[in-house]
Amino acid sequence: MTRGEAWLFHSSNALVSATGVAYALAAYCGEPADPYALVNHPLQPHLQHAHVALAPALVFALGVIWARHAQPRVRSGWKPRRSSGLALLALAIPMLLSGYFIQIAVEPDWRGVWVGTHLMASLLWIVATLVHVLRRVPALARGAAPEDAARENDARV
Repeated sequence: MTRGEAWLFHSSNALVSATGVAYALAAYCGEPADPYALVNHPLQPHLQHAHVALAPALVFALGVIWARHAQPRVRSGWKPRRSSGLALLALAIPMLLSGYFIQIAVEPDWRGVWVGTHLMASLLWIVATLVHVLRRVPALARGAAPEDAARENDARV
């Protein structure tokens, strides 16, 4: 994976995650000042729009990561960080599909199902991403070059 691909993934993931968490906090933890308000916080619609607008960049980045990083490693039998990487792949499917279904659900009950699925999959996604990325940090912290850190981590696992 090139630095540009890594930058695309990490930046889009950080932006989508940040707007999603902020939107969830505004929507579900805020209390409206006006009892007749349609939103719990004045920024709620802007956060939702930002989250939905930024999500395609993460979907694109996931496609790039799958083609250039994950699929070749799965096929080659690569072992380091495989469990967290496969967890990310497994979580991406319900996270992406539920995010899409939230937008098109008409029935309130189904919308609730998709919102719950999206919240759980997305929170687990954030944790799994942190685990996957931070498992590489110990070698980098010792001053190894990124390529050497990858080899060093590969040797440890």
